[in-house]
Amino acid sequence: MRDILLENIELLRQRMVNMGLEFGLDHPKVLEYSIKIDELHNELNQIDHSLSKVDNSSKKSYRFYLLENKAHFA
Repeated sequence: MRDILLENIELLRQRMVNMGLEFGLDHPKVLEYSIKIDELHNELNQIDHSLSKVDNSSKKSYRFYLLENKAHFA
């Protein structure tokens, strides 16, 4: 679940940046992407917070890299 959230955040971020470059940062679609990214970050923070209460060793760090407009996590 955590990895899926991270991938969705990165893909939405890429779309938001592209829209912002094309239409400007105050375009309604750019703002919608920003709001959705914020919501996903909040979900991720809730997951991380829950994991930290249960067991600190189960929380894994992550790294991602981009390849052909797809986010990959390691």
